[in-house]
Amino acid sequence: MSHQSGIGGTPELTAAFAEAYNSTDTRLIKVVIENERLVPVNIVRAKGTWEEDYDGAVLGNVEEEMPCYLFYRLDSRNSSGFDFVFIAWAPDFSHVRSKMLYASTRSTLKTIFGGIYIKAELFGTVRVDVSLAGYHKHLAAEAAPAPLTNAEIEKAEIRAAETGVNIGVSTKKAIATGVQFPLAPDAEAALEKFKSGAINYLQLKLNLQTEVIESAIAETTDAHSIAAKIPNNSARYSVFNFKHNHEGDNMNSIVFVYSCPGYQIPVKERMLYSSCKGPLIDLLTSSGVVLAKNIEISDGAEFTHDWLYEQIHPAKTVFKAKFDRPKKPGKGGRRIVRSTSGSTAGAGEEEEAEGGDE
Repeated sequence: MSHQSGIGGTPELTAAFAEAYNSTDTRLIKVVIENERLVPVNIVRAKGTWEEDYDGAVLGNVEEEMPCYLFYRLDSRNSSGFDFVFIAWAPDFSHVRSKMLYASTRSTLKTIFGGIYIKAELFGTVRVDVSLAGYHKHLAAEAAPAPLTNAEIEKAEIRAAETGVNIGVSTKKAIATGVQFPLAPDAEAALEKFKSGAINYLQLKLNLQTEVIESAIAETTDAHSIAAKIPNNSARYSVFNFKHNHEGDNMNSIVFVYSCPGYQIPVKERMLYSSCKGPLIDLLTSSGVVLAKNIEISDGAEFTHDWLYEQIHPAKTVFKAKFDRPKKPGKGGRRIVRSTSGSTAGAGEEEEAEGGDE
């Protein structure tokens, strides 16, 4: 919290402010600190519109080495009077003590003038800061959204695409869960071969120019060889019919794997692959492909036989019964203590034995 200087306004200042609130004649009031008092030293009369008068009135009242305050009247009004721009001028070449004095008095002056009349505030150290161009630049900066990090921008773009933003061609379909690119003829033919069992591995890619899904690889292979087929500089969709043995049974499990090597590829490519994934899965299932698993990976090297097996058949957690602790000494059942001669001890001896155990 900044400290206040304790400097107040003069009666002349209060009178000048009261007249300016609803006066069409007053365009600018210049205020300075003299003898530890806020005083009006110049009042500029309106000649044209606020934009026509601005540079002449404002730039004509700022000095290279002397701070000051300016109240510039706009042509717009609020419920109590005209709107004003409050300008705090503190040039670079002014004395440090003067800068500190004007900075610590600024809040007091705004209170005297009345915050309801101040539509905008401008601070300047060079003339271009308080010029009309500088004022418009200030308004543009105030209206701009808060700055975002690169990660936040990418997330916003992906979120917009996934909610059905139209990217611009008639060959694709915007739906609630993403953007659907149609299958190219070669991809349709490869999918039919996969469904018939002629091949067991189908790799699909997006053509970002024509906005269709094309076939990248269509062949028969094994789980050990797929990692080498997934590129590390581009995203891909892989559909693989995994034939394996589980607990003595031969099984066929079709898996869908979306591989995306993270920030190594452009934002647009990641955005489109992420957005097209859901509609593509819907297309596969509607065409009769029953998917056992839908998986995402960032590195093709993750795709191995053992990894895939664990994805389809995760290890079961076995809960073992807890081992009961032995009872502490003295907490067991009642015992009978016999004498050395073999006869049963008396009641007193029994009680003494019990007490000893406890």
